[in-house]
Amino acid sequence: MRRSNLCLLLMTLMLAATVQQVSAYPRPARGTARPEVTFQPGPLRMFVDADGTRYWYLVYDVVNTSGEDRTWAPSSVLYTDKGEIRRDGEGVSHQARKAIMDHVGDPLIEPKVAIIGVLRQGTGHARRGMLVWPAGTKHVNELRIFVEGISPETAIVPHPGTGDPVTLRKNLYLHYLVGGEAAARGDQAIDLHPSYTAEEHWIFR
Repeated sequence: MRRSNLCLLLMTLMLAATVQQVSAYPRPARGTARPEVTFQPGPLRMFVDADGTRYWYLVYDVVNTSGEDRTWAPSSVLYTDKGEIRRDGEGVSHQARKAIMDHVGDPLIEPKVAIIGVLRQGTGHARRGMLVWPAGTKHVNELRIFVEGISPETAIVPHPGTGDPVTLRKNLYLHYLVGGEAAARGDQAIDLHPSYTAEEHWIFR
């Protein structure tokens, strides 16, 4: 009986510690005191190059409504439910990016090297860019995208292993569900996951 009670007590303490750690993890405030740019993502789509190589891509608009000129240097990471981690632009050749831009046919889209820089204030200085990630396996069901650079908000937390301070940055979080085989969808837009409306759209990472 004592041993059972001891085990129950230990499990309760472990659960309490886990809950405390989760609740202590910083979350972005619903309203931010630090001005942010306005980032509007378009649909996520797949592009199949002439050589058969596949890419995920997303066209976006960004407007500086922060009240001061800002540096725009977006960074994004795509995760798949197959364990793939893809950073925007890595493994994407200039020719592949140009092929996607030609396919989209929107003259307002700026190349990645051109859009990085000063983002001036106001809708008259809105910019349109494109995020591109290599697509590995075509048997993907879920994709998660994190976009950094929209907000200057940060949080400092201790590293779980060393205790050293680690700076987390506010990211826009997007969650998609692929219906059917991705490569067979052609250029059809990937839908947001049905659970996305109930998830946190902004996180620190």
